[in-house]
Amino acid sequence: LLFSSQREIPSSNIDLHSVHCARNLQKCEHCGEMVPRKLMEEHYNENHAPVNCSLCKETLRPEILDLHKSEQCTQRMVACAYCEYELPAIDIHEHQDVCGNRTEFCQTCKNYIRLREWIGHEMQCHVSSNGSEESSSARTIPEREVRPPPPVRPVRAVPAAQHRRLLFTIAVTGIAVMVGSILFQKEESF
Repeated sequence: LLFSSQREIPSSNIDLHSVHCARNLQKCEHCGEMVPRKLMEEHYNENHAPVNCSLCKETLRPEILDLHKSEQCTQRMVACAYCEYELPAIDIHEHQDVCGNRTEFCQTCKNYIRLREWIGHEMQCHVSSNGSEESSSARTIPEREVRPPPPVRPVRAVPAAQHRRLLFTIAVTGIAVMVGSILFQKEESF
């Protein structure tokens, strides 16, 4: 017995089998599988043809589509580390820059702390001099209202002037929050 493409072929039939395979089958250049010649186009389209990501419309090889959608697509939904609001990955950094500047009142030290500094604040201010934590509740960012995800809207291009205006508004808001926080802390210290 001889083996051909994972099937046993009686040695007396090997010549006939070889002719049949050469005439009717073709080795796929992508996966090495032997495919009937008349089905090669269908095999390619089902297994190897480039596909479009349903989120960003980028053309990809089918074997990396799942990885792309879960980790690389700029339009995949990602939750903000501070408010858990979900938005496209392409927008998450800009959102977190603003959201992380929001403050929450710390019940332990009676100060307003930026959310982006909360964990460092806990480690610096909430560990007593012997190295143990003052309270177990100090390990978590304060609970906030959980908002429903935003409605899905089609992606539209934002004109450059409008984008600059938005960035300017975000910057001014961040500065106002910082100044207010500083003034409030000075007021508390008197």
